[in-house]
Amino acid sequence: MSLTRLNIGKTAVLFDDKQPVREKSGKFSLVFTGVLELSGTKVLVKKLRGYHSTEEEGLSKYVRIGKVRHPALQKIYGITYQDGDVYLVSRFVEGTDLKQWLREKGRLRNVAEIKSVALDLLEGLSAFHSHGIIHTDIKPANIILQEGREGLLHAVLIDPGEAVQKDIPPAERKPFALIYGAPEQVLGFNDLINETSDLYSLGVVLWEMFTGETPFYTSHPAAIINLQLTHPLKKDRRIPDDWHGVIAKATSKTIFPKPPGWYSRAELHRILINGQRQRYPSAAAMAEAVKTL
Repeated sequence: MSLTRLNIGKTAVLFDDKQPVREKSGKFSLVFTGVLELSGTKVLVKKLRGYHSTEEEGLSKYVRIGKVRHPALQKIYGITYQDGDVYLVSRFVEGTDLKQWLREKGRLRNVAEIKSVALDLLEGLSAFHSHGIIHTDIKPANIILQEGREGLLHAVLIDPGEAVQKDIPPAERKPFALIYGAPEQVLGFNDLINETSDLYSLGVVLWEMFTGETPFYTSHPAAIINLQLTHPLKKDRRIPDDWHGVIAKATSKTIFPKPPGWYSRAELHRILINGQRQRYPSAAAMAEAVKTL
């Protein structure tokens, strides 16, 4: 079998470019498993669709992401180029993604596990945010669960491929999971995407960890958008009151009494900002609240 070889830093990556990982590949990328040539370390190789090696400005975020180091974040080895294509090489994270866990087991086993997972993710997000990076795609499929020695689950946040740089808002709308997206993402206000947008998404994921259900489930995208803009996350008997308070604050938003099309862009901007101001101002602030639970 002939393997493709990519140079990256002082080593190289070997992978089979004819065997993409179907469940990890999508419209915007092809993903392969590979190994670092010198160490044999297992890695993921993501071929970025729509990028070319000349687009340095669009790829600068990956350089910044690669500088962030935290146990709760997937390690990025770097960006490399070959034959005009762009490849992102990252650590292969062992474990079970939260989406699969919820599908197979319904929900997490107890409150202590949810607290452990939440704190891991908040610490990882705090590291991202301190480097000016907003993940923008926090969802169960991008959270890997691992069994810890103390019997608790721990979490690693993966796939920052749709991340944005806070000081360089994207010119075009970025892909994201609609059910978990904050209102500013849903309405395409890229200039308003900030740390609280990630915390909103995490709040929705926490709701799902307690209930085993998505809060705005419907098969029609327009209906999801309507629910996102007109309904707060409902109180559920499976979520303790103190936890519901934290989730409600993280997912705070100004409820739209009328459809967005009734408002001017300036009015929408003001409404969205008012909602953001009600959320936790930072991942560290939300983590402090979670620690008291």
